[in-house]
Amino acid sequence: MPNSRPSPQSARPGTLSARLRSRNAQMWEQALAMRFVREVTDDTVDDDVFARYLLFEREFVDTAARLAGAAVREAPGPRALRGHSDSLHALVTDQYAYFTKALETTGVPETSPRAHEQASVLTEEALDVADTLGYPGIVTCMYAAESLYATWCATADRSPSARPQVADWVHLHTVAPFTTQVRFLEAEVDALEILPETETELTAVFGRFLAAEVRFHDAAYLDRA
Repeated sequence: MPNSRPSPQSARPGTLSARLRSRNAQMWEQALAMRFVREVTDDTVDDDVFARYLLFEREFVDTAARLAGAAVREAPGPRALRGHSDSLHALVTDQYAYFTKALETTGVPETSPRAHEQASVLTEEALDVADTLGYPGIVTCMYAAESLYATWCATADRSPSARPQVADWVHLHTVAPFTTQVRFLEAEVDALEILPETETELTAVFGRFLAAEVRFHDAAYLDRA
């Protein structure tokens, strides 16, 4: 576990969440420009690609639930405990049910071991960070992923897809409870009391997780005929 002794963060300009993003600006822009985001935004994503993406996302829900459970265990106070508990409940109920229903609509696609292996990089990165950096690492990973979605879906939602399954998925990331969760995670990141060396580690984590997000989404394209 990292040393969590308080450090004088107020002496440094800006919030931690803002610093994490600004210090990973190039990777942030690369993630926003990845193929999946471009094609969902302009409504050119193939149905089979989107179906494989949904399958990989449903599988990642298990990882996200484990992260949320670990965050519940390590929550520093009542507000964090409530927030992560709400997230855990939503993951194992509403979100898993959503993906199951969505895949009934799109059909469960055939996927190769190679595609599954590439998609698993997101799980591997998340669980490794949770094991090595504990609560600070968990909220940093979760914030990287969910703030990325909040940003690109806000743009994509301005010109909704003609396909309900795509349009609905994008829209869910522009309204509560998702936007409430993003604000909660941002507040948790900004409230971390960490040493400068831990902030350096979290900055690297933020960038690596964005890179893992790109590989995860690219995995949906590996099995195209």
